[in-house]
Amino acid sequence: MQLGNISAGPRKAAHFPQMRLTDEGLLLGRGVLLAKMDEDGLRVEEDRLLTLLAIAQRDEIPQSAIPAIGRAAKHWRSGDKALAAIHLAQIGLRNKIDEEDGERLALAAALLDAGMTAAKLAQELGLQPRARKYDDSQPRVPAGNGRASGQWTSGGSAGGNTAGGDAPSAASSLVEGRSASGFDHYPKEVPKEAIAVVLPDGSPVIDYDSPTGKLMSPPHANFHEVYVAGTQTTNLLEINAAIGHYGKYDFQRDGATRTYYAAYKHASNYAVGVYMAGGGFSRETTITISERFASYYSSNYEKERFQRKYWTSRGWDDAHSGAWK
Repeated sequence: MQLGNISAGPRKAAHFPQMRLTDEGLLLGRGVLLAKMDEDGLRVEEDRLLTLLAIAQRDEIPQSAIPAIGRAAKHWRSGDKALAAIHLAQIGLRNKIDEEDGERLALAAALLDAGMTAAKLAQELGLQPRARKYDDSQPRVPAGNGRASGQWTSGGSAGGNTAGGDAPSAASSLVEGRSASGFDHYPKEVPKEAIAVVLPDGSPVIDYDSPTGKLMSPPHANFHEVYVAGTQTTNLLEINAAIGHYGKYDFQRDGATRTYYAAYKHASNYAVGVYMAGGGFSRETTITISERFASYYSSNYEKERFQRKYWTSRGWDDAHSGAWK
């Protein structure tokens, strides 16, 4: 998700495909803190932890997860990190999460950090993080069935419906982001086909950092469309498909040609503000989510903070004033 500029090049933190205990706490994905470690041990907020795990895993979480994590933390603090790792591995979650899962997890964490409750996030997603108790002998989806492989199933067809009956679990049907892989092309100049962003009153959006003095975007950019898409958001993680990595309005990244357009970076952040205003998010919440998400993914997080916040805010302000309705 584009919530803030996520620069091309090396990421700020390593990707942890499995849960990892550190002095900071329990980490997963791109440094997302699932539970904080303090002098008394791991401080687990169950609803937050289970909701984030369900989103990252695309599945319900076994009831045994919380006590198993507690035991792992106890062993880790006592110095037996190998035994702690064993307890984490035995929780019964599916295999390692990939970059796509990690991006979705980071967005969910940013929403929670911005003030949304875990219960509200789960409700918006139709998600039930707390799984029913499963029998170890209960069948799982056979290997070779993609992301569903290894998930609990009620039995039935070889295709293996996930737990919960005839339909996949809500968590496994979340909007899927696109892989945040590297790029092959990094054009630094403003593309010849680029156009200036012009408000409905005919005035261009000024960008003093641009060689043209105007905010530049690809010719297909339509900020009225961006705003309307925001108003039609029904699932909070649909944000990822709209303004996420390679999302529809992520103008700086072209997945088809594996190209990163530096000239469209400000337009992408502007689109974030426009979309979030359309979605009914406050200016403060938009900035909070943008900055939190960028902190997970941007190698230039501090360096580009001012411009990122400015253009996200500018997009929100213009949309909120009615420019893109």
